[in-house]
Amino acid sequence: MRPPSHPARPLIVALVLVTAGCAGVPAGDPTSTATPLPAGSVDFPDGPKDRPDRPSTLNASTVREYVRTYEYRYAYNSLWIDEYTDVTLDCRVDDVTRRSWGYEAVVTCTGYSNTRIPESATPPTPTPGPHADWFTQTYRYRVSEDTIRRYDAENRDPV
Repeated sequence: MRPPSHPARPLIVALVLVTAGCAGVPAGDPTSTATPLPAGSVDFPDGPKDRPDRPSTLNASTVREYVRTYEYRYAYNSLWIDEYTDVTLDCRVDDVTRRSWGYEAVVTCTGYSNTRIPESATPPTPTPGPHADWFTQTYRYRVSEDTIRRYDAENRDPV
């Protein structure tokens, strides 16, 4: 004689197989060690402005000034064509947050440039020089003791 079967048994077996590995704890001890920021730097455009010096001490205030200056100079060099270029920029720091690996900051800049045709141009031209816009752009900087990273971020309100 056959033992009575339970209709739920196949469902229980299927449930155990489907959820295998989903329940339980991770192997090993969890550590509180922060994941370091990957090494790297930001490619800096050619132009009259140099990269700012990294602050000797990182804190919210020094990182705020560093990333504002960095983004200002980055945008300035991106808009600059030559010595006849006038660049106008407004930049602000929207946020600075302490992270386990350093600091994260959000910077927004808006600006433009106009390049004049020199009066000594040969042949003289009535055509105005080029105009370039730096529409409102926002970037997220990640700064640690030896690394700086720049990432696109969702644009903020204009400066």
